[in-house]
Amino acid sequence: MALNIDWMNEAKKRKDDLVRDVQALVRIPSVRDDGGAKPGAPFGPKVAEALDYMLTRGQEEGFRIKNVDGYAGHIEMGEGEKLIGVLGHLDVVPAGDGWSVDPFAAEVKDGRLYGRGAIDDKGPTVAAFYALKIVKELGLPLRKRVRLILGGDEESDWRCVAHYFQREEMPDVGFAPDADFPIIHAEKGIIDADLSYRPPESTEAEGLALVSFQAGRRYNMVPDAAEAVVEGAGRTEELLGLYEQFCRERGVKGSMRQSEGAVVFQLEGVSAHGAEPERGKNAGVYLAQFLASLPLDGRSRPFVQFVTSAFFGDARGRRLGLAYRDEQSGDLTVNVGVLSYDRRHGGTIGLNIR
Repeated sequence: MALNIDWMNEAKKRKDDLVRDVQALVRIPSVRDDGGAKPGAPFGPKVAEALDYMLTRGQEEGFRIKNVDGYAGHIEMGEGEKLIGVLGHLDVVPAGDGWSVDPFAAEVKDGRLYGRGAIDDKGPTVAAFYALKIVKELGLPLRKRVRLILGGDEESDWRCVAHYFQREEMPDVGFAPDADFPIIHAEKGIIDADLSYRPPESTEAEGLALVSFQAGRRYNMVPDAAEAVVEGAGRTEELLGLYEQFCRERGVKGSMRQSEGAVVFQLEGVSAHGAEPERGKNAGVYLAQFLASLPLDGRSRPFVQFVTSAFFGDARGRRLGLAYRDEQSGDLTVNVGVLSYDRRHGGTIGLNIR
């Protein structure tokens, strides 16, 4: 049976309601919170709140719903043996700094809705929900079941779908309305890896001592802030001049202060998604480059020199010998998502490779 339906007009009729639902969902700061995890909320209270919001909306619209132990849930319609899966997720990465608006206010300006998760993946998930809603309200017959599956840990370890599909059936066919359109038909594989540096037992003690270094919170985010504590600095006025010049030339913001006999360097970069690291300015890598220009002692110098030589200006893994591309997915990318160092134990470089 041919259907003569103006789908765009049906969507426009519901635009205001759709925007309100996206705003309500974006206003829930559903960042994974392991400290707040409990039965029924394995990823913390805010991820659970976002899942509850969507399942409640599904129930209000007359769909069949199910909460699978707080890990994931689904909204289902239709009849038949075959199952079509539409996979969305409700968790978001931390907001980070540098926003010109409140990342969880979901403001609409000039026809655009701004907020953490608006594109990845709350907006597309609500759009899929409204597609089900339109089909239902028009009374269109379905010979298959359609299930909107809602995950809560896509941005981290994918424990949501692992738990869900241990208990629920696998769809016969599916797609994920995540991020940008038009349709994305493939996604790169992902490797999260740690490179560890352990200082040798015997190293030269002359020079400045790097006490600690920290940047980044998630492997799949470009760090927007970094901090290093250095001991042994003499004339800090000269050091401040060098640091200000470095930040000015690199187009980043930095500050330096004295604290309990040490000098604390802070640097503000620009965050971006780990899939596109070149869109950001990695605060950790920039700060490591500056530290590598200082006369550091033999314990810390190899760490910051390696970070600089391997990653500054190279998000394609060329210097690591990992560079690769194919026609479907383009270049391999390497994001330095987490950097940490302390003078007793050494350092760790957390990489997100796609």
